[in-house]
Amino acid sequence: SFLVSLVSMAIAGDNGVGRQEYVIGYGDQLLITIVGHEKELTASVIVRPDGMITYDIVGDVKAEGLTVAQLAQSIKDKLLDIGYYDKAQVTVQLKESRQDVYVIGDVIEPGIKKIIKPITVIQALASAGGYKETADLANAIIIKGQNNIIRVNLEFLKFPPLENTILEVLKDKYTLENGDVLLIPSSIKDDQINIIGHVHKPGKYSVKSDITIIEAIALAGGALENSADLRNISIISNGIVKSVDVTNLWERTSLSKEPDDEFKVKPGDSVIVHERGNITVLGNVENQGQFKIDGEITITEVLALARIKAGADLKRIRIVKSTGQEITVNASNLWKNPSKYLDKKVSAGDTVIVPESRFNINWNVIYTVVLLISTLYAVIRNVTTP
Repeated sequence: SFLVSLVSMAIAGDNGVGRQEYVIGYGDQLLITIVGHEKELTASVIVRPDGMITYDIVGDVKAEGLTVAQLAQSIKDKLLDIGYYDKAQVTVQLKESRQDVYVIGDVIEPGIKKIIKPITVIQALASAGGYKETADLANAIIIKGQNNIIRVNLEFLKFPPLENTILEVLKDKYTLENGDVLLIPSSIKDDQINIIGHVHKPGKYSVKSDITIIEAIALAGGALENSADLRNISIISNGIVKSVDVTNLWERTSLSKEPDDEFKVKPGDSVIVHERGNITVLGNVENQGQFKIDGEITITEVLALARIKAGADLKRIRIVKSTGQEITVNASNLWKNPSKYLDKKVSAGDTVIVPESRFNINWNVIYTVVLLISTLYAVIRNVTTP
């Protein structure tokens, strides 16, 4: 039947989307487990902007673009190369994906949907609980980036179509990937604005006329203080996406004047408050992991957030930019002259790596060795003394 064939195609994905394995990307959090030696070794790692991960035993390993099985094999090969394990069993698990798609408009449960691989437009619609009776399925829109608008006719979901119509919307160009938006418009005049993302009360709100973006966010209870990115708010109007920065809105727009059109939201529009960017800090610090930031912060602030460990090599701090560019910073005089490093900025998407000093002295080991030598000397002296 039509319904059975539609469901089976949506789940299996005739274009291969449903069957393909998850491909690791920047920001993914992975759990790596190695067994086959004296004890099981487990570590949680985050994929850096340059696509690499750092694992203590094997060092840097390329992860981006690989499946979890391919990464596990790559780590196993490196272990064999260094002769650490000869019968290592390596497993890699995806703990958390940074991939989101947005499903908005005339659907049952609009909002952010987590994905671990590209999904079809039908799967995206299903993740939002399906469409409402008033949905204008013939004019659905997929938004990829700022300028790539793809219109797709989903009217066949209401009426049995020819099979080739179903196959058409399952093609690659209609799949949704990280950051994509599926917009299902309403067939009736809409007097509501739809606000989703990192706000306290996402949902639809009735408005009688145009309002400012600040008023729209206020209707949704305000932006989430610890995660909302106020520098990158998307307003979707008539299928056109514009990105606005509201952090300095009051400085640029006098309260006594009408706000610029770019900051206005009208009935029928959708607003997406995106998540604030993260930086990743790895290496010889107390708090490895990701930190949410607004815009840019200095390397001094980064090191204060992550708390440097004793023995950190401040002369060789690496900043891997989101573009892949790598910068080495010598911060050895950081505590004497912190103002010197104010121009060393770290932006969202960057990774900071704090290496351990090559000449770090472990005084506990030295003390133990000296104590052992002293004890042996005393024993030998007692034995040889007549």
